[in-house]
Amino acid sequence: MSEQRSSDEERYAHLRANATSQKQGTVDRLSRAIATLEAEGRPVNTFTIKEVSGLDYMAYYRNAEALALFRTHSTHLRKEREKERAKRRRSRHEQSKQEEAIHEVQVEPRDRLLNYKKPELVAKLRAAQAEREQMEQRYHALLQEHMQCGLTITRLEAQQAEFQAFMERFRSSLRQEEYDSHS
Repeated sequence: MSEQRSSDEERYAHLRANATSQKQGTVDRLSRAIATLEAEGRPVNTFTIKEVSGLDYMAYYRNAEALALFRTHSTHLRKEREKERAKRRRSRHEQSKQEEAIHEVQVEPRDRLLNYKKPELVAKLRAAQAEREQMEQRYHALLQEHMQCGLTITRLEAQQAEFQAFMERFRSSLRQEEYDSHS
């Protein structure tokens, strides 16, 4: 197995060497193009590099070393980096001014709970939890009572509807009797 691996390595060694020399050739051509553009005071971008060296962007995009070289010297990317640095400096400066203004104008009040020792805080927390549990029990009792009231109201409404129906039938039968006795 190791013999096959070494023979494969020997077989493809010339391809690896060729790829390495092409990568280095791309880096060299790009480096010369960048030097020419900077010497002429022209912007360094994909269009001007192609104009000077004939290198397409994809040729150095696939080559990590060449791409890093391009990104370092790109006029547009350099301006963007400078903008970002200035923005960071500005935001740090503004932030420090705001912090100074806050500290000068207003002193934040100290939290009252910081005055307690841990055992006292634990005792207060447990008391608050016990009070919460009692409130939950009262709430559940009130909820049960409310549900019972709702059931009672529903039952009474049903009885009233039955009574109304009975009274209507009773009145109807009384009218019928009166009508029969008059005839």
